[in-house]
Amino acid sequence: MSSYFYFCCYFITQLLIFMLALAIDLAFGDPPERLERFYPIVWISRLMYFFDGITKRGNANKERVLGVIYAVLIATIFTIPCLALLMLMAPYPYEVLYVILAVPVFKMTFTVKGLERYAQGVIAAADIEAKREAVSKIVSRDVSSQDMEHLNSAAIESVAENLTDSVIAPFFYFALFGVPAAMLYRVINTLDAVVGYKTDRYRYFGWFAARADDIMNYIPERIAAALILLAGGRPRCDAVEKGRRVHRTIVAMCSVLRVKVEKLGHYSVTGRDSSSGSGYEAPRTEHIAESIRVVKRSALIFALCYAMITIVGYMCLCSVRNMLLFHIL
Repeated sequence: MSSYFYFCCYFITQLLIFMLALAIDLAFGDPPERLERFYPIVWISRLMYFFDGITKRGNANKERVLGVIYAVLIATIFTIPCLALLMLMAPYPYEVLYVILAVPVFKMTFTVKGLERYAQGVIAAADIEAKREAVSKIVSRDVSSQDMEHLNSAAIESVAENLTDSVIAPFFYFALFGVPAAMLYRVINTLDAVVGYKTDRYRYFGWFAARADDIMNYIPERIAAALILLAGGRPRCDAVEKGRRVHRTIVAMCSVLRVKVEKLGHYSVTGRDSSSGSGYEAPRTEHIAESIRVVKRSALIFALCYAMITIVGYMCLCSVRNMLLFHIL
């Protein structure tokens, strides 16, 4: 197989995998909660919890080293099979097998429907206790004493932040380096969710996972924030953040929805509507539903851009090849 044909086949096949996986996610989503324990992605956190349980505390340097070793080991376990998939990128019928296997693997690295499912649980809550239970499934903060406004705020913040973690970042790394890169990101992001906290237990043990997640999210977070503004029809972000660093996607979502959010003791985001002059309003249940619609539009905009870039790149390769053949002949 010539290198030219391989590259053309690779890019078009990647686009097919991307579109099929996205279509499956939007149509069916993730497995139901009762089956999640069998979902391979769940095994990432289970492995890290196992290593966490057998690691003795008390030596900061040892904890740091073991945190790196365990993270690299888990990343290797889940990434190597994805690299092996690339060996199937050969002439028909093997490339068909590659697509069949790569689509579900890539689908496991992201979820749009999953965000909607958990957000819908918050929206459908009949009373404040039910809403607290629903919100506790999507945020790590203690919500047992929070009022309705802060519960709505937490749900919107989670949806906005997870646009990066659960959608755009896996898309971004898949577009650059394929299924192995998307899986590597999913491993790092999951490990950060398990041990990436500045608590006494995880300050040293989880530092590598937290730092690696920050680095891998640096570009996707900015892309996701821009997509939110684009999907919401806002030319710029005019929300103002106070307190600790706030995810750019949360600030962008507040600007689009014209709502204020607050994580008690950490940060708040507010602003003023330039057209009416009034301040941002308190978040309501309907704002959660709108945040999901913004996330879906953002995902589709990314997919459209990726498809256009791939097709234009393919056409350019074809043009270059034809020009070279013309000059040779």
